[in-house]
Amino acid sequence: MLLLKLCAIAVLLSFSYRIIERIIGLISKAQMRYTIYYWGAAMIGGSLLWSNGYTFNAPQDVMRVLPLFLIILLVNLIISRSSGYNPAGTYNTVNFVLCFPIFEEIAFRGLVLPILAQHPGLGQLHATGIIDISGAILLTAFLFAVSHLQYYRLNRESVRFMLFALSGGIFFGLFAQVTESLLLTVPLHIAFNTSAVWVQKKSHSSSTEPAPLP
Repeated sequence: MLLLKLCAIAVLLSFSYRIIERIIGLISKAQMRYTIYYWGAAMIGGSLLWSNGYTFNAPQDVMRVLPLFLIILLVNLIISRSSGYNPAGTYNTVNFVLCFPIFEEIAFRGLVLPILAQHPGLGQLHATGIIDISGAILLTAFLFAVSHLQYYRLNRESVRFMLFALSGGIFFGLFAQVTESLLLTVPLHIAFNTSAVWVQKKSHSSSTEPAPLP
């Protein structure tokens, strides 16, 4: 029963963006544009109400994962170049680079992960020879990946986005569970999104520049 209860709460939080968007739409269609801010406020509020989350914790055991963090940061910056993320306009770009990384980390690594980690079977970290992993980390990463269908339709592009989210979610989850903090995951998430947008904008800018005169 505990596992079922924890998973139900985790799924509800994972798709809370869409739930909040639907509720806002019933009240005011114009306000749906600002769903990200309402959702972020709700996630921050939930973190304030639940003291066992990781959102506002000071990090622990940072040195345990710091070498891996630096490696993942470098890998992040490399693979983000082929992500294909290219939000249109300043408003969407700012949200993609700052708001979504911060609020998604609060929702998934700040709330969903520690909720699932409460279960003894899911919360225990196991050494795999490469990284430490837990059932809570894997399940959170899976929910993080699937939740991206809240923003995109299911197609080849969205599947690629989900694969990026799944792989990133595993390492983000590891850093969050080991340190019980978001201090490492938020910068990683922002760095990935920023690098992805910068590459796409630079590529688009280069392709639209007029050819030099002979």
